[in-house]
Amino acid sequence: MKKFIFNLIVFTSFVFAQNAPIRISAQQAYNSAWHYYYPKIIITSIVDKIKIKQVIVNKGNCRFSNNDIGYISGRFRPIRLIPRTLKYGEDLEIRLKSSCHLLRVDVKTSQGDWTIEY
Repeated sequence: MKKFIFNLIVFTSFVFAQNAPIRISAQQAYNSAWHYYYPKIIITSIVDKIKIKQVIVNKGNCRFSNNDIGYISGRFRPIRLIPRTLKYGEDLEIRLKSSCHLLRVDVKTSQGDWTIEY
């Protein structure tokens, strides 16, 4: 009976992960200008179109800047990260503070809410 329940839990998790419209991954990145490591979250769309409405890291205890700098029309300009609509295969990268120990990421989208725990 215990083996059946374990197999059911593993299978259910796999099915939910397979149906998710996004992939959420984390990486350790290096800032070569300031010589430090920091965590970053990468959200990838695996559907034709999805709107990322909100990203919550560690239940709101790990804050990040909602703005980034992009090179547009020959100038550096601020870019708002969220909300953002992604097409299939597009990524959204969110850089976290180096002091943030990534445990949980909640992503609210136009196709439901998704959570991953590390």
